[in-house]
Amino acid sequence: MGIFRVRGRRAAGRRARSGRLGYTLVETLVAVMLVSVVVTSVFSLVLTAKMGTKKTGRRAEAMFYVRAYMETLKSFVTADTTQPGPFPGWVLPGDPCACYALQNGVHTMTASLPATFKNPPINGQLSYTVSDTPCGALMCKSVRFNVSWQD
Repeated sequence: MGIFRVRGRRAAGRRARSGRLGYTLVETLVAVMLVSVVVTSVFSLVLTAKMGTKKTGRRAEAMFYVRAYMETLKSFVTADTTQPGPFPGWVLPGDPCACYALQNGVHTMTASLPATFKNPPINGQLSYTVSDTPCGALMCKSVRFNVSWQD
């Protein structure tokens, strides 16, 4: 029986024929590619998380403005709409229609939003629509808010 020798790659760090320690060019390129893939994926995750946080922040800000106007409109429920003309106390400031705040129709409130939300790059807009809905023998006011902005 003879002695079999297994031929294959030498382990990293062993001396090459030239007598120098080190890695081959192919091993170095593979390592660089692996590191670049890992770095790219980490930056992608960070960017996605940052954009998600930004969108969530704008959504929360928009909900804050909607809730503020909802609370303001609650005080208009007891208004006497049988009297002629809109009284100054029953008109919502910033509404271009200058009518009773709970009059049926669309009311645009973009002008009264803070500049940080309504100006570029966000360009936020806020409006609400009032309609009559039957509730028993009476008609009740139904208010629907619409907020939009650019991401």
